[in-house]
Amino acid sequence: MNSHGTNRHPRAIIDLEALKHNYRYLKKAAGGNRLIAVVKADAYGHGAVAVARALEDADAFAVAALGEAIALREAGIKQKILVLGGFTTAVELQTCIGLGIDPVLHHQFHLDRLRDGGDLGDLDVWLKVDSGMGRLGFSLDRTRAAIDALHDLHTLGNIRLMTHLANADDAESSYTELQIENIDSLDLDGYEWGIANSAGVLGWPQAHRLWARAGIALYGADPMSDRETAERELRPVMTMKSVVLAVNPHAQGDLIGYANTYTCPEDMTIAVIATGYADGYPRHKVDLAQVEIHGQLCTVVGRVSMDMITVDVSKLPGVGVGDEVALFGAAPHVNDLAECSQTIAYEILCNVGAHAKREYIG
Repeated sequence: MNSHGTNRHPRAIIDLEALKHNYRYLKKAAGGNRLIAVVKADAYGHGAVAVARALEDADAFAVAALGEAIALREAGIKQKILVLGGFTTAVELQTCIGLGIDPVLHHQFHLDRLRDGGDLGDLDVWLKVDSGMGRLGFSLDRTRAAIDALHDLHTLGNIRLMTHLANADDAESSYTELQIENIDSLDLDGYEWGIANSAGVLGWPQAHRLWARAGIALYGADPMSDRETAERELRPVMTMKSVVLAVNPHAQGDLIGYANTYTCPEDMTIAVIATGYADGYPRHKVDLAQVEIHGQLCTVVGRVSMDMITVDVSKLPGVGVGDEVALFGAAPHVNDLAECSQTIAYEILCNVGAHAKREYIG
């Protein structure tokens, strides 16, 4: 029996109206340029097909691997789809051609396969330039030669260029300025560029070109290190909820949870909540995480278990078995939970979305 999803209490509630609001807001923030909605990793745990169908006005979508793009096409998604990881075999290239999926080219392997691929059917491609990320892409000194090689392929469609910013979440980063300068030094403004990711959209107007990509911000998690979510008008798309399993009185000195890591400093009331790391809730807690019960924030105490967390409800009378608990959403925000768990919102959303049952509203 599958122990996840519909067989467990935690729910990931996906607000599609919030999603659409965020897309409109980010498109405006990008200067009204074309905005690619990034739906890799099952739309960061939100459900790629449901997200893509909700964003019927999106200019394009982006995924990491070809299989994700195929699933979108099979679900009837008609917009342009980019595969950020490119193709890995000649067969995958032919699939891109057949389904009209745009591969990102980042290695000599891609140029070789295109050269040997026969009729490319006016396939649109994106050449990735490594402007300083040090991960995928053609180096600055090889970019023009790669472009020339693409122009020799007479059955190829449009050639667009892109890069990825390594440190755009830091609004004071001189490195982002350097990456943008590296791109500008190529003097390739005649091509359509995509430079800005979520942080680039929100923090770096000089990175706004004809195309931009929105990933984490699309789902309502602020990517910037200064964390001004409210000012940026992003709305959380995923809310994780569960229920109270038990409410127990404890005396001063009682020990709570595995390894006796929490000792009650006074007489307390502890609620046991049906969620844990099996549901994607982060186990590593180095600071005070909170949940919302009856509209009030309550502190998580003791270790996170596989299926349960324990919460101090001493100052919140009337909590009972079956009461609803918001683990993150509007309050607490997923960024808050990520910060106290020494991780990032991306990881929490992906983990929860892969384990909890999803419910769509809006």
